[in-house]
Parts: sequence; C-alpha cells; structure tokens
Amino acid sequence: MGRKSRAKEQPAAGAAGAARGRLLPVTELDAGEYAGLFRRCAWYVLAGAVAFAVVFALLAWLRFRMYYGGRFDLGNMVQAVYNTAHGRFLEITTAGPQPRQMSRLGAHVDPILAAFALPWFVWPSPVMLLTLQSAIVATSAWPAFRLGTRLTRDPRAGALLAGALLLYPALGYGVLNEFHPVTLATPLLLFAFLYLEEDRWLAAVPFLILAALCKEEIPLVLAAMGVYFAVRKRSVRHLLITAVAVAYFACALWAVIPYFNNGPSPFVDRYAAYGESAGEVVRGVLTSPGQVAGDLFARANLEYWAELLWPFGLAPLLSPLTLLIALPEFLLNGLSTQIWQRSIQFHYTAAEIPFLFAAAVLGLMRLWRWLGGGFRRPEAEMRGELLQRRDLALLVMLAALAGNYILGPLPFSLPGAHASGEDFARSGHAKVLDEAVATIPAGVSVSVNNNVGSHLSARRVVFVFPEYKGAEYVIVDEKHPGYYDRINAALHQNVLGRLVLDTRYQSVYARDDVYVFKLVSGGTPGPDTP
Repeated sequence: MGRKSRAKEQPAAGAAGAARGRLLPVTELDAGEYAGLFRRCAWYVLAGAVAFAVVFALLAWLRFRMYYGGRFDLGNMVQAVYNTAHGRFLEITTAGPQPRQMSRLGAHVDPILAAFALPWFVWPSPVMLLTLQSAIVATSAWPAFRLGTRLTRDPRAGALLAGALLLYPALGYGVLNEFHPVTLATPLLLFAFLYLEEDRWLAAVPFLILAALCKEEIPLVLAAMGVYFAVRKRSVRHLLITAVAVAYFACALWAVIPYFNNGPSPFVDRYAAYGESAGEVVRGVLTSPGQVAGDLFARANLEYWAELLWPFGLAPLLSPLTLLIALPEFLLNGLSTQIWQRSIQFHYTAAEIPFLFAAAVLGLMRLWRWLGGGFRRPEAEMRGELLQRRDLALLVMLAALAGNYILGPLPFSLPGAHASGEDFARSGHAKVLDEAVATIPAGVSVSVNNNVGSHLSARRVVFVFPEYKGAEYVIVDEKHPGYYDRINAALHQNVLGRLVLDTRYQSVYARDDVYVFKLVSGGTPGPDTP
C-alpha cells in the first residue's frame, strides 16, 4: 500500500546539509493501512489489559491473604459496601476515642463506592472489591491507546504507549494499595480527556460525572482540565466544566462533609501549617507563596516527582501545560504533613497519572517534531524525521518497564528488582490469623487490630482496637501492635493488659501472639476499662 510523504527537499551542501541529510521523509499511513494496524494493535492492547487485570487481581488477593489490607482503608470500604447492601447507605463505624456510626460521606465524598453494593450480593467478599478494582483500572489501556493513536497518527505507537501506561509503576501500586474509590478515577479521567480531545462532549460527560463521584478533590482537576481545553481548543465553552466542578467541590467540602460529620473535614489537619479550617488553608496557601514554594520543593517532593516522571522517560516535562492539569493534586500531596501522600506506592497518584500520561504523549510528539527540525515551528515545517513516532513510543515503554523493575510492584525476582516473589509469600502467622478470624461469627460487633480489619469488616459495627467497649468479640495481634493505623506498642500492650483483667470477656483463642476474646454475661470491668 502506498504512504503519503510530506518531506521537503534537503540541501546537500556543507556540514549542516549532511546533518539534515540524516533525516528521513515524514510518512503517514494511508487509510487502509491505518485501519488494519488499528484493528491488529487493538487486540494487542486488549490482551495487555486482560493480562494486567488478571496479574494484579492475583497479586492483590495474595496480599489480602497476607493480611496486608487493613481496617484502614480496605476495611472501611468493605463496611460501607456491606451496610449499603443491607439498606444503610455508606454507613461506617468511626475510629477514635468515641466511635459512632455515620455516613462515609462525612469523611470522603466518594459515593461511587455505593455501586459496589450490587456485585456484593453476588460475591460478598473484600476480594470482589480488589478484583473489580484491577479490572476497572485495566480499562485505562483503551483510552490510552486511542489517545496515543490519535496524537501520533500511528496505532503502533498508540499500542506501545498503552503498554507503557500498563507498566507504569504508580498505576500498579494504586491497584495493590488496598481498595480506594479514587483509584477508579484514573481510567475515568483518561476517557474524559480522550473524548474532550476528540470534541465528543456527550461521550465525555458521563466520565466527568463518574470521576467527580470518586472523591471530593477530583473536581479540582476537572476544573483545571476545563481551563486546559479552553486554551487548547480556543473555546470558552470548556470553562463550563470548570464552573460546575468548582461548585461541586465547594459543595462537597463546605456542605456535604460538615453535614454528615457534624463538623469540618477530618483531614484538614494535614494542612495545619496553613490554617485550622478548609477556608483558612485556602487563604493561607494563596497568601504564603514563599512557604508554599519551600514546602513544595522540599527534597521529599522532588524525589516523588522524579519517580512519577522518569518511568515515562521524562516526556511529560515537554508538555508542561498538560502537566498543570494535575496541579491541584500536586499541591494537595506536596503540602500535606502525611509522608505517604508523597509516595508512588499509595493511591494518591490516581488523579495525577492520567495527565502525566497525556503529557507524555504530547511531549513525545513535541520531541519528534524538534528532532525533525521543527523546533519552535509547526509540524508542517518539519524537514523530516530523525526517529519515527513508534520508535519514540517504544523508548517510553522501555522506560516504564525499567521503572517497574527498579521502583514497581511486579515481582521480577531478579537482581536489582524492587519486588520479588517473597513479597507475596504467605507466612505461618497469616494462617494463625485465619484460624482466629474463623472463631468470630458473622454479623457480631467486633473490635479489631488494623491488620485484621479488612477480614472482619463485613458487619454493621466494627470498632478499632484499643477501643472495644460494646464489642461482642475482640481480636488482638501482638505482632502488629497497631494504634488505629499507626504502631504504638506501649499503648497496645497496656490496653491488652486491661482486656485480660476485664472479666466481662473470656479468652476463646490464643496462639502465636494472636488472641480472641468473647463478651460473656456478668463479670466486672478491669481497671480503666475504656
């Protein structure tokens, strides 16, 4: 089949002419060849997506069997889904000295979680959440392929770029970091970006809405995306997305959360250096540029950004305007006092990944144009191409593979690899925990260690040890002396001692530092019983 060439005549005189002579004519696929390659590459991408879903569902299940997923946060999601399936919309038991039943919307506005109540009827297990999360995130490959193909005009490059996304370390970690509704925003934002790039508003709107339902902060990146496309498409109608998104964010932060929590967001204290309330934090950030710059460019943030960028071959840096869509997330993570918000191993990258990928694709095309003599010139004025687009896409995919090997979660089990099969091996202690969990009947109220929480959260009331007042069963693991989601061995041991002296509770299981206590009638509280 023929191809269209749009290379110009190259002068042959002098060193400059020799350098230009190394450029190849720019060729474009004709319609028939493009269609055939698109169909073939689409199957490769589909196979890659299925492989991702299967592999990461298996790895997530292995980690669950190791008691990696805790009460925070997988257990919270399990309880919210379980209660929704039983007619109590997103109801959870709060942690802290005075636990109570409340809607999860008082902590995070992520009502998309309620949708998992339907599959819960078919598969009532935390593993269902982990499996569906892997499958849903795997669909990111399709908009990645479509976007890469559209911008490079080569399905082979699009398929390689989709492969790079599936190998991207942060994407895999997001799936393995227990279960979080915000992780589902990654494919939703990618679909929304693709359809807005294609000027398909009706197709984009459902994904914009669903993404907003994944967490209260997602509307901030939607607002930034509206501004981005208003500039990119030279159309003010995209600012409608910005206006609606800002209104939704304000409603979620200043109306929904306070209503269900009987107070402000419990996560505002992560930004205490800038204020004591959400409004004060916003004002503090806007009026303290020096402090913001110092915090953002601290070493931890620079290392975090490097680990986000280099697995895409640093290509996102060549499209800085696209990167700015993720600026709200960069600010939220960079200014937080919580160090795990500056790690690719947690779910906080979910709303950054789509725009890092989009920036990588656009950056790759800019680099391709520059290498072809089109620096600061439109593509039509290129003198040729030094590297083909699919070659640059292959380099990006190889960078993602190297990133996964050095930083990522895939168990390569080779020298220098970040993860190995041992990271997913089940211990004998996990088998003891299985025995202990099996002694606790379904439906009864429990008090659990954090590491055991996800296995016992499918019930209406779940307290977090060291709080156990009102619990019918208490399970304690001394090998993991958690105080809620942190380690505090001294406090843990102190409360365990009180529980042993509390004659209202009888020991029904004790092995390998794992204990189960059952509430019995009568008895007297031990000293300082909570």
